[in-house]
Amino acid sequence: MIDKQQAELLGVNVIDTNNQGNDDKVAIINKIKDLLPNIINSDNQLDTKALNDLLGVANSTSNNQGYELTFAGKGLARAKADAPTNKELKIELEQSKNFDKTQNIVIRGDNIDALKVLYKNYHKQIKMIYIDPPYNTKSENFVYNDNFKVSEAELCEEFGLNEETTNFLTSVYGTRSHSGWLSFMYPRLKLARELLTDDGVIFISIDDNEQANLKIICDEIFGVDNFITQFIWKKKGGSSNTEKIVGNLVEYIVCYAKNKTSGIFNYKKIERQYRYKDEIGFYNLEGIEKTNLGSYERPTMIFPIIDPLTNSSYLPQDNMRWTIGKELVDKLIKEDKLFFDRVNNKVKIIKRPEDYESSENLFYNLLLNSGSMSMAKDEINNILHNREIFDTPKPVILMRDLLIIVTKKDDIVLDFFAGSGTTGDAVMQLNAEDGGKRKFILVQWDERIAENKEAYKFCTENNLEPFISSITIERLNRAGEKIKAEQQAKNPDLLANDTTNELDIGYKVFSLVDKPKIDYQNDSLAIINSRVGALNTLYNMLVATCKPLDIKIEEIILDVLYKAANEIYVVGNIDVDTLSKYRDLKVNIDAFVDISLESYLNLGLLDKDNVYMIYS
Repeated sequence: MIDKQQAELLGVNVIDTNNQGNDDKVAIINKIKDLLPNIINSDNQLDTKALNDLLGVANSTSNNQGYELTFAGKGLARAKADAPTNKELKIELEQSKNFDKTQNIVIRGDNIDALKVLYKNYHKQIKMIYIDPPYNTKSENFVYNDNFKVSEAELCEEFGLNEETTNFLTSVYGTRSHSGWLSFMYPRLKLARELLTDDGVIFISIDDNEQANLKIICDEIFGVDNFITQFIWKKKGGSSNTEKIVGNLVEYIVCYAKNKTSGIFNYKKIERQYRYKDEIGFYNLEGIEKTNLGSYERPTMIFPIIDPLTNSSYLPQDNMRWTIGKELVDKLIKEDKLFFDRVNNKVKIIKRPEDYESSENLFYNLLLNSGSMSMAKDEINNILHNREIFDTPKPVILMRDLLIIVTKKDDIVLDFFAGSGTTGDAVMQLNAEDGGKRKFILVQWDERIAENKEAYKFCTENNLEPFISSITIERLNRAGEKIKAEQQAKNPDLLANDTTNELDIGYKVFSLVDKPKIDYQNDSLAIINSRVGALNTLYNMLVATCKPLDIKIEEIILDVLYKAANEIYVVGNIDVDTLSKYRDLKVNIDAFVDISLESYLNLGLLDKDNVYMIYS
């Protein structure tokens, strides 16, 4: 174990993930100082008066508040996003699948902690985020216990929130008030934005209760100019017995870009939107008849169309006319673009996308054919043999459509309300279809299931811990095997002989646990919450040094020395001669390892500039 003060005195670089938020703020201040040094004061703080003077608004008498959504606890919600997490990753090898090979990640734990853990190594790396958060039904309390790591009073003092009441969270999270729901969502969305690539996109499923409020806080977090659309998804075909006034058939999917000008969508039609396919491509058939009454009356648009194959003559039905003239009809017949429905005595035009790669008006925000909740339950039943495990799951086809719109074949997709695991299932299915290498990161809180639920029954029957995350993982396991079997049935040699194209149906599972920390009491050092196993130390060091969790790792000495991305990771006691072999590389040393750092430096075996002490 190496004392942090000792490491700093020796001139060694120190990485402390507990100061992540403060380090980020310092970096931002330094960037501002480089651009506008006169608005940073001697205390290295932003001088808002100097900024106002620079912008010419110091003497403005207008209302500078702007349009925004204000809710009780908003200041604390912002503070929640900035406060560091006391959680870290713990490997769950028994729950994982193909741990050493897979590039997919599952994290069990509170998603706000998971987002903070992912911040370092996945900052600006996620192309698409989809979330289906708990809706605010006002019928029950939050299942997420959103307590702060420090007391509300301490946060109010630290962030200057003197008007906030210290008992706010206790009361607001006791009921599903609008303020409670917004305080819950705000910090998660703020953190999510930081993970998106510059051309990244987030999709958020929501219903009527908070749709309007969600739109406003997303305008604030992502920027009003980065709003793409609000998709309307038809979730069912009829009303339920509990709906007495209006049958609610739809939900919404709010869509924002990190930067709308970055070319966020894949301009390629979803093939499923076309009913027919031939050697040229995909197409639909569209009738060319229209009413011929009133203002639509056009006598010249009534003429016979001759089928060149049968020589049969077609006329519009009574009180109808053609929508295209004879000259265009002759041209389409010549180009073989008119379809003669000889059974129903109708003429239709073949409608193809004019450009398969790009189109100005490509996607519609009305999703009428993207599955339903009933379809989603059927999918779960086919995999888990129980249709009632989840109340409101989303269908794979809905997720597949969103993936096709946004992602390329090697993008990373994040869902931090993973639930039934539909997002991971959809990623694997789409990869199987188009040979993609998309990777998913799923986060699901270990929500304990009540004993009277069907989900609890499923867990006990399958020897699983009664948590939602257990079902998430089990669904991924079975769905992956199903997809693999389908692929092998189509091409038995594909997966057997070509490992480079092997479909990734695995996942590394991590849980969130308390970080180890050093106790300085009684003039001695002791470690609280010690890690179990060298790999747990290694992976948290990878996080601290901004390496992705699917990075290739080379084991040099078991439980002691590893190499990743041409950097050395020391996680156990190591002799001087062995370490000296890597003097030309960046060396990362776990601060809790029982070694003498000073002896290495005094022998000149390591350059201080290349040595990093990791306090994570």
